[in-house]
Amino acid sequence: MTVPLKYRKSAFWDAVYSASDASFLPIDPGETFRFQDRTDAAPGQIAVDVGTGLGEWACQMSRLGLAVTAYDYSSVAIERARQLHAQHGAVTYEVHDFDADPIPRPLQPGTVGIITCRHVLNFLEPRFVADARRWLHKDGILHVTTAVTQRIRDGRGIGMPEEEVRELARGWREWERYDLDPHGEITVMLLRGPYI
Repeated sequence: MTVPLKYRKSAFWDAVYSASDASFLPIDPGETFRFQDRTDAAPGQIAVDVGTGLGEWACQMSRLGLAVTAYDYSSVAIERARQLHAQHGAVTYEVHDFDADPIPRPLQPGTVGIITCRHVLNFLEPRFVADARRWLHKDGILHVTTAVTQRIRDGRGIGMPEEEVRELARGWREWERYDLDPHGEITVMLLRGPYI
């Protein structure tokens, strides 16, 4: 999961999120429906959104009744998310770098129901998946949404290669994959049961 070094610097993302027109990949209602349907997301479940950016996905989960903590290593993104979504009091926004900072106190082993990584896993060190396994309870879900680099038609090339997407399934009790678009550019890996 290698990406250019500039994308791994909080200063880069602070500059991106400082722009008044900063926005990313809108969330289609079908994406939210599939998430709820396939994860059995239920009110009160503890969820973590990693790389939340402006917090749109965290708010979608909050609307489903999940108790969401949203993390991003850009302090500018977190501040803007707090401002943009002040009406969603159920979301807690925190600045955190999962590659460099100590594990946040709330992320104790076996305590989280759902961890989402929407277009962010390729920016994290590979050990993040092992950490996520520890934080999930026995039926917990790691929900990864990513672009598949070989299928991206606009040439951006930022995402995960097909072989790395497939490799994510290794070691989980159950897994499911589905695409969010007809060309398979954006895919979801739903990984359930971190211990086998």
